Amino acid sequence: MSFIEDVESEFIIRTGSYNYQNTIPKSCVHRAAVGEVFLTDIRKIHDNKYITAGYLPKSHIYFNDLPFRKSSERVYDAILLLEICRQTSIYVTHNFFAVPYSAKFVFDDADFTLFESEIPYKTECSNVIVEVDIIERKFRKSELTGLIFRMDIYVDGLCCAQKIMNISWMDDKKWHRLRSQRPLDNHDYSTVVPAEMLEVGRQLPLNVVIGNADIHDSGITTTVIVDQTHPSIFDHPLDHVPGMLLMEAYRQTALLAMRSRLGTRCYDLVISRYKVNFTRFCEFNSPAYCHALLGEIYLTEDKKSTVIPMTISQDEKTVSMAELTITFK
Repeated sequence: MSFIEDVESEFIIRTGSYNYQNTIPKSCVHRAAVGEVFLTDIRKIHDNKYITAGYLPKSHIYFNDLPFRKSSERVYDAILLLEICRQTSIYVTHNFFAVPYSAKFVFDDADFTLFESEIPYKTECSNVIVEVDIIERKFRKSELTGLIFRMDIYVDGLCCAQKIMNISWMDDKKWHRLRSQRPLDNHDYSTVVPAEMLEVGRQLPLNVVIGNADIHDSGITTTVIVDQTHPSIFDHPLDHVPGMLLMEAYRQTALLAMRSRLGTRCYDLVISRYKVNFTRFCEFNSPAYCHALLGEIYLTEDKKSTVIPMTISQDEKTVSMAELTITFK
């Protein structure tokens, strides 16, 4: 990367030269509803750097459903920024890497760090800039099959988060061969008792995605509730449990674990880092369980945050592994 490119990138991030008047086409980010799209613009700086622009919604039924003591204390959560990063990765890939819209994406792993413990609501809608660097291209023989991104997320000009993101894709024929033998049954969750909303950082019952919490000596285990009628998580039909839902299950189980062990309320905590790896598909036919391994927790080097090792399992096989870093406000 040249000095000129660095200067140009910094200049573009700091100027208000982006479109915020309307969102991009919903198909560009694999969404069915316009209200689920948060990106508004995109620019190419050079072959390894791109910029996307967007906004933070203030009334979304899922992403804005966070408890607050009073309206002046409302803040945004990392989960919304994670979704903006997901949309960015797909939009960049379709626009600049000739990946067809029929391709299927797999999110392999991610490391998301929140630099600001609180991103407050403002009277006006907050704008977002994502500075995207391609740090690795993945090939199978000579075919490009994936990218690893570094994304720096700016909210109203302040760099508040960074995400390292590893994605892959395949054409729909390969996907069909891979997924054609999947189980087609749906597990019945009617007997699962959802967690209390405020204990898992939610205000609306439909956004509680864990239940039947089992607190034991080594930690806490919850059942992941998969509601395929959820208007945001299942904005369109899927053939597996999406990573978006598993990330939320991690979030809610971690908050519940902190509540059960220390009595802390969600208002007083921020999940400042999500380090997640997905190892296999999570299917609809049997329950998945989220485990917070409290016997293995440790402190960060500065002693200011707690790291909780976690896993999600299904049919006694590991679907995903994670470490969530919890910081007191």
